[in-house]
Parts: sequence; C-alpha cells; structure tokens
Amino acid sequence: MSSVAESHPEPEREERGDHLILVHCAAVGHERPSAYARLVGKVGAELARLLMFALTGSHGRRGSSSP
Repeated sequence: MSSVAESHPEPEREERGDHLILVHCAAVGHERPSAYARLVGKVGAELARLLMFALTGSHGRRGSSSP
C-alpha cells in the first residue's frame, strides 16, 4: 500500500502550483471595461447616468469616507 506522499512527490506539486498561479495571474491581466461602460452598453448613456446619480447620491461617483 503506498502513501499519498509517495504517489505525489513534492516537486510535481510545486510545478503544478506554479503553473496554476501563472494561469490565474494571466487571467487577471486582461482589461475589462468599467462597470459604468458596461452599463452604458446595456441601457444607454442617459439611463446609466440617472442610475449612477441615484446610486451615488451626494457622495459623488466613488463615495467619501469623510462626513
């Protein structure tokens, strides 16, 4: 009966881990349009502007941490 460590030597696990990290990092690098740009594409500029105004209120587009 072989143990789990014998069936999966450490170097293979490290190589697999390295590969997975590279795949995930490559996926993050792809540029994606902003949420606002995607909203404009779905509902049009005027409705997107109204929705953003309603959602952000008097805090501006990014909000504020100050009173």
